[in-house]
Amino acid sequence: MAIFEKTSHTKALIDDTEILNCTIENSQTVRKHTEYTLRVYRGILKDTSWTVSRRYKDFVDLHAALAPSGYELPLPPKKFFGNLDPSFIAERQIALQNYLNEILRHDELALSRQVRSFLDPHNYSANTAELALQTVSIALRGEGRFELKGAIADIGWRLRKHNFLVTDTKTQENCMLSWQNFGPDRYLNDKKLQAALKSLQNLVHPHIDPILAFQNLDTGVYVVRSIYEGGSLRDMIYHTEYSGNYLAKYSNPKNISPFVEEQIYDYGRQILEALKFLHEKGLPHGHIHPGNIMVVQHHVYLTDIENILLGGPHLYRQYLLQLRPNYSADNVDAYCFGRVLYEMTFGRPLPHCYCDTYPDYLSEEIKSVLRIILSRESCRSMPASLTDLLMLPTFNKRPVRHKDERATLKFPLALKEELRAAVDHIEDKLKKDQKKMRSAKREVRIQEILNSEDEMKKQKRKVKRRESQWQSMSSIPDMYISASVSDASSPTPPTTGAICARSPDSPSTYDPRRSLLDAICNFDKSRLAARHNAEHR
Repeated sequence: MAIFEKTSHTKALIDDTEILNCTIENSQTVRKHTEYTLRVYRGILKDTSWTVSRRYKDFVDLHAALAPSGYELPLPPKKFFGNLDPSFIAERQIALQNYLNEILRHDELALSRQVRSFLDPHNYSANTAELALQTVSIALRGEGRFELKGAIADIGWRLRKHNFLVTDTKTQENCMLSWQNFGPDRYLNDKKLQAALKSLQNLVHPHIDPILAFQNLDTGVYVVRSIYEGGSLRDMIYHTEYSGNYLAKYSNPKNISPFVEEQIYDYGRQILEALKFLHEKGLPHGHIHPGNIMVVQHHVYLTDIENILLGGPHLYRQYLLQLRPNYSADNVDAYCFGRVLYEMTFGRPLPHCYCDTYPDYLSEEIKSVLRIILSRESCRSMPASLTDLLMLPTFNKRPVRHKDERATLKFPLALKEELRAAVDHIEDKLKKDQKKMRSAKREVRIQEILNSEDEMKKQKRKVKRRESQWQSMSSIPDMYISASVSDASSPTPPTTGAICARSPDSPSTYDPRRSLLDAICNFDKSRLAARHNAEHR
């Protein structure tokens, strides 16, 4: 089975950020090659699983597809002779398991289309890009304003988002069209979603990227925006082009440049102003990260504000699930803002949910801000809010850029109620998932304790069994010693040498091994036979 085989397209509303775990269960030889059966688990509780059959060639194809990432992955080498030997197959199975474990350890690889289609070909068809191109081509044919130029492939992490280069026939400017399928958290119906997107198209804010055009279709929405040649915040940090391959740009970057603190404070103030404005209008961003923050001459623009309406998964989902279930939509955006600050400060994403320690070379000001948002204590007891952050002197003393520009976003009254219900739905779902995560962790800890207790019980049983066996062996000599003493007056001479004889008058301490040896040496089979005949007369 080839890694990039075509499968039927399914409208599966699954969370693409859910963790996948994989175990190679067994292997079998089929037509002079070996197939490995992979058991794949989805989710925190691993309550959904399936099997996939893969050959070594499929692993080689996957390895080639992941090569742009720059990671040194431990794929076992190819063997031409003896590759059907059972011992070699067993060794290779272990090596391939280590290979998969290493892949899933890296977030960029675990979320990639290549890995997902390898482990879950049913939900991640290899021809999704072709289907997206077909859908967009038909939609633009009826729209008439934009001319499709071609695909801009794999520039982002979202598996169900496809980007295309289009030309505005009115202005002859090149724009970016982003087609995205609906996600599992979509709440609004088609009519309400159309009205909400129309309001977003009329949004005006100095730090929010405007939507030039959109179209709501059966399976998703496309949105047209201007192209930012300088790329995103993350492109600035890693010195990459906006149109570059996502894995090649961000997986294992070699050239990174963290921002100086003045840049961090300046960009941070602009981001907070935009987020605060959206929350005041009843629409959280919900998906903020350095990849959807654009910068033009130190002027920040937030993009992807429609993602929360489309119900797509969150890039930081695995970290949000580890937080306590007391986070509102405002707290979530503040937490994600903290992760953005961390990446601007260090030039790399925060690899954990919390961060309590920072290097000495950082100023106390930036360390204080990061601790307020990302420390374990803050996240557990008092999550930061956007208002709290804007009141900090670090951001409050910064001048507000373009403060004279007006900012407007109007939703119809009925739509406001729907948006409030949608936000409540998203918050409730996050809290339920957080509780599931805590429950799963608790079960793992309990199982570890039980396993340790079971192991202790096993060891105790082994000790008792050994003690019982020792006591049993110790009682054997006593029995034979008493028998030999009772027969000491018998005229039958001993049949063994002097070394086996034991004088009843000689003082001696009790020695189990010596007693057993004496009993064996003094044993007389003729007396045993005579006793047996007497009992059966």
